[in-house]
Amino acid sequence: MDRLEEFIIENRGAFDKEVPSLKVWAHIDQQLETKQAPRIRRMRFLRAAAAIALVLTAGCAIGFYLNGVSSSEPVAERSLADVAPEFAELEQYYASQVSLKMQELATFQHADAVQSDMQQLDELFQELATELDKAPEGAEERIINAMIDNYQTRLEILERVLEKIQSTNQPLNSESNEISI
Repeated sequence: MDRLEEFIIENRGAFDKEVPSLKVWAHIDQQLETKQAPRIRRMRFLRAAAAIALVLTAGCAIGFYLNGVSSSEPVAERSLADVAPEFAELEQYYASQVSLKMQELATFQHADAVQSDMQQLDELFQELATELDKAPEGAEERIINAMIDNYQTRLEILERVLEKIQSTNQPLNSESNEISI
C-alpha cells in the first residue's frame, strides 16, 4: 500500500466526524448546474451535425445509385483488348466483320431493324467486361469466352438478316419494323 492509502485507513474516523455545511453543498450543486448547460448545447449541436451528415450521405448515395442506374450518357465502350490484351487480334477481326455487315445492311436501308439487338448485345458485352474486372481467379476464361460468343452472336444475327433480305429482295415492312427469320 502506498502512504496515502495508509493515512486514509488510519484516520478514517477523523474524516467521518466532520460534515460539510449546507453552504458547501449548495455551492457544489450550483457549479454542477452551470457546467451541464454548455454540455447540453454541445450535445444538441453534435446531434444536429450528425443528422445533417447522415442526410447528405444518404442523398449522395441515392444520387450515385440513380446516376449509375439510369444514366442517359452513353457508356464508354470497353473492348476485349482492354481487358485481355492477348485477344486483341481476335476482337479486331470480329469488330471489322460486324462493321462490314452493318455497312452492307445499311445499303439495303435495314440497319434500324437490328439496331436494338446490337444495342442489347453491346450492353451485355459491357456487363461482361465489368464482371471480368471483378472476377476471381479461374473465372476469367469463362467470361472471356462469353465475350467472344457475344461477338459471334452479333455476326450471326447480321448474316442471317442479310441472307433473308438478299433472298427475298423485298423491302422491310415499315409498319412493324421486323424481319421474320
